[in-house]
Amino acid sequence: MLNIITLADRTFVALRKAGRPVPGRERVYHAVTPYCRPALCAEEPGNGSGWEEPPHHEVTCRKCLERLERLRHRGTSDH
Repeated sequence: MLNIITLADRTFVALRKAGRPVPGRERVYHAVTPYCRPALCAEEPGNGSGWEEPPHHEVTCRKCLERLERLRHRGTSDH
């Protein structure tokens, strides 16, 4: 099931960089705004590359998770 994250009027999906997986390395899924190149952590695919589809069910990038948590707290403290 696709997990769409909506926080502070922004929408994110969990995507990983397209390309061959590296043996012994975990796949990292970043919080990416649909139709936007950089992830919430500022990571982005290289030239001529992109994000792999379909979106994953959860974000695993530590920096993206930290920033999502800050957005979540910002959204609840504004009200």
